[in-house]
Amino acid sequence: MDTFSLGFSGSAWFISFLLIIAVIFVIIYYLRTIPPVPVGIKMLLGGIRGLAIVLLVLVLFEPILSVIQSGEKKPKLAVLIDNSLSNGFRDALGDRQQAVRKAIENSNIQSLNDEEILYYSFDTDVKPFEVFNFDSLNFKGQTTNISNAVSFIGNKLNEENIRSVLLITDGEFNEGTNPIYFAEKSARNYYAIGIGDSSESKDISISSIITNEIAYVDNPVPVNVQIKTSGYSSGNITCTLMENNFVIEKKDLQITPQTSTLTAMFSFTPKKEGISKITAKISSLDGEITDKNNIKSDFIKVLKNKRRISIFSGSPNPDLSFLLNTFSNEKGLEIRTFIQKKGAEFYNPQPTKQEVLESEMIVFVGFPISSTPANVIEMIKEALQKEKPLLFIASQQTDYSKLNQFQEFLPFTLLSTRANEFSVIADLKREALANPLIRIYGTEKDLQIWNNLPPIFRTETFVKPKPESEVISTFKVNNVPMQEPLILSRSFQNKKSITVMGYGLYRWKLLGYAADVSKNNSEAVDVYSIFINNAVKWLSVDQNEKNIRIRTSKQQYVKNEPVEFIAQVYDAAFTPIDNANVNIKISSGQTSRDVTLNSLGNGRYTAKVEGLAEGDFFYQGSVEVNQAKLGSASGRFSIGDIALEYINLQMNAPLLRNLSARTGGNFYTPETVNTFLDDIKKNPNFKPVSFTDKYESALWNLPYILAAVILLFAMEWFLRKKFGMI
Repeated sequence: MDTFSLGFSGSAWFISFLLIIAVIFVIIYYLRTIPPVPVGIKMLLGGIRGLAIVLLVLVLFEPILSVIQSGEKKPKLAVLIDNSLSNGFRDALGDRQQAVRKAIENSNIQSLNDEEILYYSFDTDVKPFEVFNFDSLNFKGQTTNISNAVSFIGNKLNEENIRSVLLITDGEFNEGTNPIYFAEKSARNYYAIGIGDSSESKDISISSIITNEIAYVDNPVPVNVQIKTSGYSSGNITCTLMENNFVIEKKDLQITPQTSTLTAMFSFTPKKEGISKITAKISSLDGEITDKNNIKSDFIKVLKNKRRISIFSGSPNPDLSFLLNTFSNEKGLEIRTFIQKKGAEFYNPQPTKQEVLESEMIVFVGFPISSTPANVIEMIKEALQKEKPLLFIASQQTDYSKLNQFQEFLPFTLLSTRANEFSVIADLKREALANPLIRIYGTEKDLQIWNNLPPIFRTETFVKPKPESEVISTFKVNNVPMQEPLILSRSFQNKKSITVMGYGLYRWKLLGYAADVSKNNSEAVDVYSIFINNAVKWLSVDQNEKNIRIRTSKQQYVKNEPVEFIAQVYDAAFTPIDNANVNIKISSGQTSRDVTLNSLGNGRYTAKVEGLAEGDFFYQGSVEVNQAKLGSASGRFSIGDIALEYINLQMNAPLLRNLSARTGGNFYTPETVNTFLDDIKKNPNFKPVSFTDKYESALWNLPYILAAVILLFAMEWFLRKKFGMI
C-alpha cells in the first residue's frame, strides 16, 4: 500500500495567505478588461493566470512529495551451484555433472515460482543466472571458494528476502576460509547437497614442494616433496625431480599400511643465476582416480655464490656466537665480524671504510653502544645509503640515541626507552603465516611452533612502526598479549631492514631445539637457524624498487586459467604515472604474443591474458611516457595441467553436515534431496517479511514545473491576443 504526502519548507499559514492574495489579485485584475469580454472568458483567463501564480508560489517554498510504500516481501531461496573442476569429475559413484543435474531435479526447486528462487554458480567468483539453464554450467572453475559464495549471499540481505540457501557442492575448498563462520553470521538456513563419493578413493598426489625460495650458485638446496596417499596399503612409486625439464634425481618410495604421507628428500645444486623451475613428478599406480595431481612445480631464485655480510656487535655475547655458528653452515656467505670493546676500540680486525662499503648486508647485534665512535657510525651510514639491507638485533647495552642516527634505514621510529629488562615470548597472529621470514612448513603448524618458543628478553623500549613496515610478531608478558612489536620488517625505496626488539635469541635454539633433540623428538625444529636463514635470504633479494615493476599475480597457473599481469609505474621521484604505455611481449619457444596493459589509476596497470598453451613462458615489459622509454622489467611464469581442484577429490561430507546443522538446515545427497521442499516449508524462518520504504522527491526543482508555468503564461497571452485584449 502506498501513502502520499506533500511537505513545504515554509509555514502552511503563510503559504495559504500568499495564495489568497494571489487569488484576490487575479480576480481584481480580470474584474474589468479592455475591451470587455464575456464572464466565461474572464474566468478562463483568470484561472490560467491564477494556476501559474499558485505554482510559482508553491515552488518558492520547495515542495517535497513523500511516498511511503509498505507491504510484504516473499521469502526467497538462493541456490548456490559449485561450477569448479572437481564437480565435473567422474569418481566411483559416476559422473558428478550428472549428480548435480539429478540433485536439482530431485529437489523439485524448479517447481517454485521464478520470483521465489535465485540461482548462482560459483568457483573463484559468484555469478548470477538471469534465467537458469543447466547447460550454462561448464564445471571448469580452477578453484573453489565456498566462503566467498556464502559471504555474497550474506550481503544480499537488504536487497532480497533470502531466507534459505541450497548449496550444491562436493564441499572441498582450496581458496578462502572455512565457510561455516560466514554461514552462521548470515543468519540463514543452509541446506547442503553433497556431490561425489565421500569414501576414500585410490589416489596418490603431490601435496607440496618444500624448498628455499632463495638459493645460491653451486650451493646445495634441500628439496622435500610431500606425497599424499589414499586407498593404497602397498605399492612402489618413483618420484622424479627435474630442473627446467632436466632430470636431477629419482627416488623410489614404498607405500605401507601405516603411511598416508611420504616424503622424497632431494638435494639440488643450481649452476647459474636466475629463476629455476623445479618440478616433481611421481609415477602412477593401478586404479588411481586421476593422475593429474601427480606433478607439481615451484620456482627458486638463484643468486650469485658469495654474499659479504658485515656484523657489528657491541660486545662478545651469546647472540653473536650463535649467529656466527649459523652463518658458518651457509656456504654462500662471506662473514666479517667487528666486535667493539668497552672503549672506542674494536677487537681485531678494525672496521675500515672500504670493507664496510664492500659489504652487501649490515648486521647489528646490540650495536651501537654508548662508546661507538662517530666515524664508524658515519661509514656504516654511507654504506646503508648505497641500499645495503640491515638486520638489527637488540640488546640491553644498545644505545638507542645513537641507533637513532640510522633512523631512515630502520622499520620503526623510537618513542622512548629504558634499560629495564623483562622476559617475553613470541606472539604471532594468523596473518603472519604469509610472511616468508617465519616460514617453516608453510602451514598453520608454524604458528604453534613459534608461539611455543622459550622466552627471550626485551628492554622497556617503545617504538612506532613506520607506515611501510610490517609487524610480524608482537609478544606476551606473563601470558598477557602486548601490542608492542617484537619482530618487524620494512621494504621501502630499495631499503630493506629487519628488527628484532629482543635478545637472547640463542635460547630458541638452546632451550628449544637442543632440548627437543636431547629428548629424541623426531619433530624437533631449529626455529632459530630457520629464522636467521630466512632473514638473510629475504634481505638478499633485490626488492626491485625501480621506476618500473611488472609481475604476474603468481608464477604457476593451471591450464585454461587467465594469466594476470600487474605493473606499477613511477617517475624518478616515485610519483605514480598514469599516462604511460605499458607493453609486454610474452614468449615461449617460437611463439610470442604482445599485450598492452590498461591503466587503473595511481600508476597501476593490469591485463589478463587468456588462451595460452601449457608450458614455460618468459615476458619482457617496456614502458614509454610521451614516446620516451622510461624503463623495462622481465620475468617468468608457467602454465601446467595440474589444478588445485584435483588435490582433494572426496566429497567433504563432515563439512557440509556441520554447516547445515549449525545453520538450522539439513544435509542431503542427490538421492535423498526429494524432501527438501517440504523441509523449507516447515521452516518457520522461511516466511514473508514486512517492509516500509520511504521515498522523497523534490518537486520544486523539476523542469516540468517550470515548463508548466511558462506554458500557462503563454496560453494566457495567446488567448488575450485572440480576444483583442490589451
